[in-house]
Amino acid sequence: MGNSGDVYERHYMPSFIDADCQAIYLGTTRREDLIRAVGRLERHDNAPDKLSDTQKKEISNHPYILKKVKARKSYALKIKEDGYATIKAAEGTFWYKKHHEAQRKINCKKNKLRNELLDNVINNFHETVHVDEVDRQMRGILPDTEVLTPSTIEYELEERATVAKLLF
Repeated sequence: MGNSGDVYERHYMPSFIDADCQAIYLGTTRREDLIRAVGRLERHDNAPDKLSDTQKKEISNHPYILKKVKARKSYALKIKEDGYATIKAAEGTFWYKKHHEAQRKINCKKNKLRNELLDNVINNFHETVHVDEVDRQMRGILPDTEVLTPSTIEYELEERATVAKLLF
């Protein structure tokens, strides 16, 4: 669709879940407690949505960016040497075109690096966010007994019970 995450969340993602898809699929009664629990789930507030100052500095210190900034400065000096008071005043000249092209390449590369780094940071966050919970489970600390209680649902058809056991 091309929408950014914020627009998608605000307009297309419901904030309240009121359907029990498992019950619909398996033909069982709705589990209101499950619906309420899932409805209260929140998105990770700590998930990064922008780069830190250190990460922005990392982009600015990228070798390609530094090379193009140096070239752009040399073009600006050439413009000044030709007697123009500002870079804008030199519009249409050879050095202005070179300066403008260097600036475009800098902006393009910065945007590409920024997007790649932000995607990597977000992916890394989601890959490691549950490490503490997994560590607790690995040490043998079990979750609440409420979570571990098996379902007491009785199914009308044996096939549905088999599917439910396989899925959940």
